[in-house]
Amino acid sequence: MGYVIIDLEFNNLQNISKHYNNFYDKYKELKNPEVDNEIIEIGAIKVDNYMKIEDKFKLYIKPSIFPVLNPEIRDMTNIREKDLENGVSFVKGMEKLKEFSKGYIICSWAKDDIIEIITNSHYHKHNDLKWIDRYIDLQEYATNVLGSKKSLSLKSALTMLKIKVDPNKLHDALNDALYTVSVFKSIYNFRVLKNYIVNDIYNMPAIMIKDLRKVNLDTNKVKSICPKCKGNLVLESDYMPLRWRYISVGKCSKCNSRILNEIVIKKTLIGDIIYREIGSSINEWEYSDYSYRLEKYFYKLKV
Repeated sequence: MGYVIIDLEFNNLQNISKHYNNFYDKYKELKNPEVDNEIIEIGAIKVDNYMKIEDKFKLYIKPSIFPVLNPEIRDMTNIREKDLENGVSFVKGMEKLKEFSKGYIICSWAKDDIIEIITNSHYHKHNDLKWIDRYIDLQEYATNVLGSKKSLSLKSALTMLKIKVDPNKLHDALNDALYTVSVFKSIYNFRVLKNYIVNDIYNMPAIMIKDLRKVNLDTNKVKSICPKCKGNLVLESDYMPLRWRYISVGKCSKCNSRILNEIVIKKTLIGDIIYREIGSSINEWEYSDYSYRLEKYFYKLKV
């Protein structure tokens, strides 16, 4: 058994009007595109179960969704129009990646790349995705193994592990895959890793809901448990939406710890809603600050 670590680069229309004033006059159909990101580059590294590199894979995908390469993407990735002109079609690219990955567990840094493979495949009516039968989110694995409270970026993980990085080589699909392998190799432990293998990608909580106005918090699904002793939290107030998560503070009924409880809401690829709770110990000053913000928020709702 081995692993294929993939990394993708995308083109999108973020801030495109800043660079092309009349873009949406010319491309009216792209005001509400079916996909947010179009895959334009694939990089992949094949390793055995001793983390020895067996093979490398890189290709460009010729665009068919967005007709213009976003200058911000061009500057970040150093991908040029001529690279994409010589690329293969999306379907051909997926067929080549499938052949390269056959029999290996697919890995990526965060689930975004897998999500985009699926959404781009839906757009192109390409239904052959059963080759992604086992998957590992290396960001989730590394974040937990390295004891970080927040999801680690690849760059942060490299820094924590003191792995040298050439900033000029980041945001290249193959180079990023190589850096991901370096992190993976440093923390590889199959007895721990096997708990992170996903056998059903469509049911994994992959899509973070960033606009909380689109979902109502179901408090029946919230446990509000102390991360220290597993006692129940006595909350100061209901949960308040704050950017990409809900928060509240409370004191543990068992050990009296002051806890900030955060709820991140994610959606599976088939649309099911999944809650993830993150409890963190905080000091008296932080507790008072959050309590004040919560009180102020709910007071405004009442007025």
